[in-house]
Amino acid sequence: DWFNTDSATVNQIFVFQVPAEDQGREMKLVGATGHLGKKNERITAVRFRGDRAYVVTFEQIDPFYVVDLGEPSEPKVIGALEIPGFSQYLHELELDGKKYMLGLGRQDNAIKIGLFDISDEKNPVQSAFHLEEQASSSAGTDSLAFRYLPISQLLIIPKSEWTWTEAGNFDGFVVYSVNATHISPVYEIQHADSQSMYRGCWYNAYLQPRSLVFQSKLTTLLSHSVLGTDLETGDKLFDLNLDKALNNTECHGYFYW
Repeated sequence: DWFNTDSATVNQIFVFQVPAEDQGREMKLVGATGHLGKKNERITAVRFRGDRAYVVTFEQIDPFYVVDLGEPSEPKVIGALEIPGFSQYLHELELDGKKYMLGLGRQDNAIKIGLFDISDEKNPVQSAFHLEEQASSSAGTDSLAFRYLPISQLLIIPKSEWTWTEAGNFDGFVVYSVNATHISPVYEIQHADSQSMYRGCWYNAYLQPRSLVFQSKLTTLLSHSVLGTDLETGDKLFDLNLDKALNNTECHGYFYW
């Protein structure tokens, strides 16, 4: 009930019937869950798979819900898990024949990558996680920046760190190895050195983070450069600085705020 609650939020999944061609254009509401989450929590990520929905809500902890949509008029929560942090994006994958959801989000000031074992839908568990302290990733809110390679079990996402000094800045990508019990960084791809990010002269345009893989060659586009990397070894293949011929009288900061 949207009006009779002391919570600042109400989270639900609604199920609508798509009309047949001779039934007009109006979609009719046929079912809805009750409130998902605790008081004041909000939905941060949803992934639909067949007749299941996987939902993350958040205020201080991360409840992960499995919702059964098999009976459209009576959708219901069949499994739940509470862990620190929250997911912004969920990606379905399979490891050794078992079903998982890979979540990308935040925990305090860190990027959080969490792996949820959903093979037992009534008792989902987090089987692995990794934190990147004092860092952020736009892939949580931009699914086109997220890339998972199922054959090699590699995850590729952008990562940024900004210290407001000449040292410790990073803007690039990280390649992670993912298995059922561990998520581990394999190598980083840095698109600009820390000092240049802080003191350099840059054009006032900014490439959105994207990654492409072709014949075991990884191409990453980010900020002011395009880099080629050997996917297996992490060796740099080429580095194209899009601001190389920039007139230094037109200086802007590295990040396009």
